[in-house]
Amino acid sequence: MKVSIITPSYNQGKFIEKTLLSVLCQNYPNIEYIVVDGNSSDGTIEILEYYRDFIDHLIIEPDRGQSDALNKGFRLATGDILAYLNSDDVYADQNVVSTVIKYFQETKADVVYGCRKFISEDGYQTNFHPYREYSKEYLVWTDYIPQECVFWGRDIFRKAGEWINEEFDFAMDYELWFRFLEHDARFYAAPETFGFFRYYPDQKTKSRWETVGLPEIAKLHQRYNGSTIPQDKMYAYFAEYTFGSSNQALISRLYESWRNYAEFESRIFECLPIDNWVYYCQINPRRLRKQF
Repeated sequence: MKVSIITPSYNQGKFIEKTLLSVLCQNYPNIEYIVVDGNSSDGTIEILEYYRDFIDHLIIEPDRGQSDALNKGFRLATGDILAYLNSDDVYADQNVVSTVIKYFQETKADVVYGCRKFISEDGYQTNFHPYREYSKEYLVWTDYIPQECVFWGRDIFRKAGEWINEEFDFAMDYELWFRFLEHDARFYAAPETFGFFRYYPDQKTKSRWETVGLPEIAKLHQRYNGSTIPQDKMYAYFAEYTFGSSNQALISRLYESWRNYAEFESRIFECLPIDNWVYYCQINPRRLRKQF
């Protein structure tokens, strides 16, 4: 199976090389990599040009935002399996895509996703959530699926229209999950960590959550569920899903215990940024398009 991965890019020169390498170093032999940059002005383009010969399609031109960039990429994609990786996130190791393919073959799922670890601006582990199996009942009210860890099949994407909804600048991934659900998509949650999500002050999710994220999520709930819920209720659903209980007192105790455990593990890894793995691997030689 061919896997197509899209990276939408704009002014992420500080992180883009690690993103690129986390794809280029994958040991799976059949990956189509497409990078769409919105004409960055911070040094990103120079890095993209350096790796051009390892990228199947590189587009550098102005766009209307992230969703437009993704649509440009997906229109070029020819893979059986599809995904996108934002330009400040990275895959967790060089085995991610091979593991994904294994689960598609074993489970016959339409969508396969793994676990996420949160990392700082400098790549140090800061947090992670416990593994939980997929639950449609919770997904329709709280988006617990980590975007950078998701892969989906061509068939379900075709049924859902093969596009990213440009009406949404924040929750475009959640909107796509809803369209998958409309076509009875089979989701599978893998226990392995697939991605590192970079969470820092200027990061889109953190800086625009209140002003853009929450209104877009409310719009999705109204459109697909027929009603909205208060913000605290959405958070409660997330906590129930994450810790497996609706008892708020128990959730509080479990959350505190888990936070202590996550902080302990993070301290173990604080000597080295965990996204530095990309510097200690070799780019898959199959990635070189031009032979010298």
